[in-house]
Amino acid sequence: MKTFFEFLVFARYAVAAQFSGLPDRRILAEQVHRAGVGSMGLLTVLTLFAGLNLSVQSYSTFERFGGQDFLGMFAGIGGVRELYPVMAAIVCGARIGANLAAALANMKISEQVEALEVMSVDPMRYLVAPRLWAVTLALPLLCGYADVVGIGASYYGAVHQLGLDGGTFVSQLREFVHLEDLLVGVFKGLIFGWLVALVACFHGYRAAKKDGAEGVGIATNRAIVHGAVLCIVLNLVISWILYG
Repeated sequence: MKTFFEFLVFARYAVAAQFSGLPDRRILAEQVHRAGVGSMGLLTVLTLFAGLNLSVQSYSTFERFGGQDFLGMFAGIGGVRELYPVMAAIVCGARIGANLAAALANMKISEQVEALEVMSVDPMRYLVAPRLWAVTLALPLLCGYADVVGIGASYYGAVHQLGLDGGTFVSQLREFVHLEDLLVGVFKGLIFGWLVALVACFHGYRAAKKDGAEGVGIATNRAIVHGAVLCIVLNLVISWILYG
């Protein structure tokens, strides 16, 4: 409970710092590149396999009652609304969150944060705010990218591996997958990105000097676990609100 209240206090100061002004463009660009471009390779590989697996697993089920033509609808809605945003949040969030937590924990333990305070530089504005903005901007873009890759992989699996008619797959996508479905996935990425960055910065920022190098590992581990759990829970809450 104490940690939760500490998180709320940290979140209040972090939000105030984030919206107190635009961060340094050089730092922001560097963080966006690390969070976005640095995650594209991993996300591409995993989304390709996820899209293929979605087609293969669902095709046999639909085939039992002659509904294999609905594979495009299922792959589109299930992937765009749920699978790809959550995958981007958990996989890329884990990678990004680990980097953020480790970097801030190392700065905290090596007293670099205290050095900034001595120089009258607000660590929240200089260290935390650019990272919050960077991940909040990068993760929705990664979600959109995952949608394209995942649907392309599902199409390839359905048409070229399972023999489904390509026109049927595309027509199902056009009929059932709408712009609002894509926007829901991007919106989830926006929320997940901000939450992952906030949790990672919190655990990195509260690392204690007495923990030494072990404190970096502890902060990183907690950032990954807590960020992933919160994204899954929040995804369920958003789905309840929108579709419940």
